[in-house]
Amino acid sequence: MGAVYIGTSGWDYPEWVGRFYPKRGASDRLRFYTGFFPIVEVNSTFYRLPPVSVAESWVRRTPREFRLALKFPQTITHDKLLVGAETEIAEFARFLKPIQEAGKLAAALVQLPPSIRFEPATVRRFYESLPAGIPIAVEPRERSWLQPESKELLKEFRLAYVVVDEPLLPIDLTVTAPFSYVRWHGHGKEIWYDYTYTREELQAWTPRVAQLRGRTEVVYGFFNNHFRGDAAVNARTISELLALPPPPWAAAGKLVP
Repeated sequence: MGAVYIGTSGWDYPEWVGRFYPKRGASDRLRFYTGFFPIVEVNSTFYRLPPVSVAESWVRRTPREFRLALKFPQTITHDKLLVGAETEIAEFARFLKPIQEAGKLAAALVQLPPSIRFEPATVRRFYESLPAGIPIAVEPRERSWLQPESKELLKEFRLAYVVVDEPLLPIDLTVTAPFSYVRWHGHGKEIWYDYTYTREELQAWTPRVAQLRGRTEVVYGFFNNHFRGDAAVNARTISELLALPPPPWAAAGKLVP
């Protein structure tokens, strides 16, 4: 059975203060976060790529066995639509280097916009331009990416198909890489992420995660429903349902009432 790492998409949310972060005593939220979760998905790199010193700071402030997954910049996926982005891809790879050298890089996430349809030649050229040696997961948001040819390309390049829980696509447990990558977005009526998963909904996910765990070396899972701190609460709940131990470096902690 593969390992399972559960965390959240992002960690620096003001509305988490009082529910996840204490009102006082958590000046370094990332450091506090690592006391509860073994991994985090960094979404800030999607909007703007920070200086490499920021990546180095994340390495310093997290335990040795902590893991980070990072989103590809939107300049690659949403602005250039996967075409002619070699320079931006190289810059992102340079940013990842200190995290990778520290052994803390779980994967890099390609989050595609709903406007991109699967076009085999374009997608192949993009996959060929990706840096070698970096585990990469691909999250489509348009149904043409579900066709067999798309998944065969992912398998050819050993890229993980992202399993999603969201309104646009069905739950699809296809495995295309040595690792699995799961994202829980929610089913909010106006905003997907404005959603609180019930314990029963999360219970329904335990056999799915177990199935992925039996077919891959490791499963990475992230809750993106950050409103009110729901992501942190739901991540803790599914970790309990999966009987996952707390991070080995962390003392037993409790969420703030």
